[in-house]
Amino acid sequence: MGKKSKGPKVTTVTNKKGETVQVFETLEDFETFIKQETEDDEFDHIHCVLNYYPPFVLQHSHNDPEKISEQNNSHSKKFVRHLHQHVEKHLLKDLAVALQSPGLKFGNKSKDQSFEKVVWLYNDEASYHDKPFHVAVEVTARHDDALVNVDYRTTPRTIAV
Repeated sequence: MGKKSKGPKVTTVTNKKGETVQVFETLEDFETFIKQETEDDEFDHIHCVLNYYPPFVLQHSHNDPEKISEQNNSHSKKFVRHLHQHVEKHLLKDLAVALQSPGLKFGNKSKDQSFEKVVWLYNDEASYHDKPFHVAVEVTARHDDALVNVDYRTTPRTIAV
């Protein structure tokens, strides 16, 4: 019997603009991929999408997505508050660690809320091996379920001389 692959489970798709997008279903696979890309020096031009149930939602449903309450959505103040705490205290900090960039604070942030969804936008500049790049993270919670969408992009940044 062969060994199982220890890499992250990822699906590669091409979007309407012709860009290659890596799609993940678990937070662990997403963070592993980001860390591996940083180690491989492929970190400054990445587009990833993560669709997952936040850990606090899975914990409440005993890790069974079928048991997730319909109230866990962007209309619930409690869900939105817990998601915001999860994003700022765990997801963004874990990304900074994976990118080996402790100075990454995502100070440029905004929130857009409508009846359909809540969207948080986080932007920051980082540098790794003297390569500056821009990091953009968009976190979306919709009104119809507890599934959270994270759109992660890095783009190279040029230094004006």
